[in-house]
Amino acid sequence: MEPSRHNVNKEVTRWAILLVLTIMALSSCRAKQQVVATATRNIPTPVEHGHVQEHSPSVLLVMYDAEVGKQPLLKAIKDYGCEIVYDYHMINGMALRKPDDKTLDETMQHFRRVKGVLTVEYDHIYHLTDPVKPKLEVQ
Repeated sequence: MEPSRHNVNKEVTRWAILLVLTIMALSSCRAKQQVVATATRNIPTPVEHGHVQEHSPSVLLVMYDAEVGKQPLLKAIKDYGCEIVYDYHMINGMALRKPDDKTLDETMQHFRRVKGVLTVEYDHIYHLTDPVKPKLEVQ
């Protein structure tokens, strides 16, 4: 009994979807990073090998310990004069805009010393390697 054309197409489609999902999963793996200790506490800070990655000049990402909660962080944000750009509820983190009178590095060092803060990182900027171009309509 020969398989029907419909079943063969269905099987090829399944394999194609599996292949695409596998490629997507493998391409989303993060690059190997070195972890170094900060001067104030042993908070791991990612350091890239090679070039410095482009990041926002005024926004930083702060992750906090869920057991400690975000109250100490919220107090520090208010006292330091930062603005909450985004509160990532699902991952216990926030994107903060630094005050105009402080540098990004000063602000990052300050928040590394706040009770319950696990990491303070740059808000990296990622660019598409091949920007999407609009398709021109042919009439």
